[in-house]
Amino acid sequence: MRQIIILFIFCSLIFSCGKKGDPTLKSYEKPPAPSNLKAIHRESEILLFWDFPEGEEDTIKGFQLLRAGVDISKEASDNFERLAFLEPDKRTYTDTDFKIGSQYRYKIVSKNFKGIVSKDSNIIDVLLEEPPLSPERLFFAIDFNFITLNWKSVEEKVFYNIYKSDKSGIYSLTPLNNEPLKETSFRDSFDVRKTVYYTVRSLKRTDIRSEGAPSEELVVSPSDFVPSAPEGLQAVVSEDKVYLIWKEVQETWIDGYRVYRQTDTSTGYIFIGETTVPAFIDNEKPLIKRNYRVAALGPSKEGTPAEIRDIMFIPFK
Repeated sequence: MRQIIILFIFCSLIFSCGKKGDPTLKSYEKPPAPSNLKAIHRESEILLFWDFPEGEEDTIKGFQLLRAGVDISKEASDNFERLAFLEPDKRTYTDTDFKIGSQYRYKIVSKNFKGIVSKDSNIIDVLLEEPPLSPERLFFAIDFNFITLNWKSVEEKVFYNIYKSDKSGIYSLTPLNNEPLKETSFRDSFDVRKTVYYTVRSLKRTDIRSEGAPSEELVVSPSDFVPSAPEGLQAVVSEDKVYLIWKEVQETWIDGYRVYRQTDTSTGYIFIGETTVPAFIDNEKPLIKRNYRVAALGPSKEGTPAEIRDIMFIPFK
């Protein structure tokens, strides 16, 4: 009878506690562990990232990030010290307290409201070497809907990552290239109507991504794209119209050509049409002298026009 009473009291305590915040036996279990801990070294920062099961944030108080200095002559180091305690919604941390030439070991655990910590995440080692110099002389060339970036080589055994943004100075941590580049050029798709920004970072192939400072930012803006003047403008005159022909401009990104006519110097040139090919027909009868201008159209403005003057139909006698 005494055992039955004790069991009844024990069960009552469990269920009554559940009504005051649910401190059941589950709250004494180890919480889920963070995983996929990674690091990126950039100049004066070590950027750390990790994953955590979605929807489990409410079960933990936060994350405890730990670091140990590593003696390279030894295989292991267990002298982990707490580097930071982070909120449950955090997935990144920036470590700035380190020395180039040193090696560090990182791991992270989660901690629940009972103070119980999870299993360790994966452990990563970060050996800090002097980062390579920044790439220089970054320039570009356009070929139809593609842009090719080029830059000066930094040194041997150095690779490169390319970053792109639609806002100056704000870049993702994910480079455009899938793998670090050995060559000093990169080809990207391109929309000549949009302003974009590029920067290049050099890096060494180590266990982590260890990048140097970014190159000077390269701005590619529609305002930079002003086409050259068409060449070889000619007119073929008939009784009732004028045929204009010219050579295509070398720029592959133009939107077409605009044609202007002047019959009165007091009114100036008047726009009479557009064409996407290097030819145009003016259907106004050329009974009086007129001048023509043809300009290639860029994404934001026209280029310098070509000009042909004193065009008029003269009947054969």
